[in-house]
Amino acid sequence: MAGCRSNDRLCQEKLYYLFFDRMLAVIRRYTSDRDKTTDILNNGFLRAFTKIAQYQQTGSFEGWLRRIMVHAVADYFRNGAGQTKEQMPGELPGDLAITTESNTLEYKDLLLVLQQLPPTTRIVINLFIIEGYSHKEIAELLGISTGTTKWHVAEGKRLLQQYIAPPSSLKRNMNG
Repeated sequence: MAGCRSNDRLCQEKLYYLFFDRMLAVIRRYTSDRDKTTDILNNGFLRAFTKIAQYQQTGSFEGWLRRIMVHAVADYFRNGAGQTKEQMPGELPGDLAITTESNTLEYKDLLLVLQQLPPTTRIVINLFIIEGYSHKEIAELLGISTGTTKWHVAEGKRLLQQYIAPPSSLKRNMNG
């Protein structure tokens, strides 16, 4: 950490590669476009290196870095750079299984489902449900009203339920 604070490029490179995969996974929840992901990741690390002196070593460094990455994502999309059509994601990290009454989703499948949400709704859902930000924090971060963040959460949950729930005809065929 001291090396990064004194702008030692070798220390910064080691830190970059130490947290690369974990921070990439954070960003991939917000966008599947590889170019965007790389831009956001590099901007996030650049921001972290310039602000590393502000890290007070209270709490986990990874949590501090994650928060910087989330802000980098918000800045990217708030500034309009993330408003273009996205490509389908490639290989996605993780092996977390999520189970509901009727199906099981692997982490990579959940990411694919999240990618189906409209961009702003996807960002708000990630910030609210996964990152634990409040509506007020999200509104400030994205430059929108708290009412709008609440709508995006409700809409995102509704859409996710549609994407995750098997179609009725499939249920009948499975039961019959």
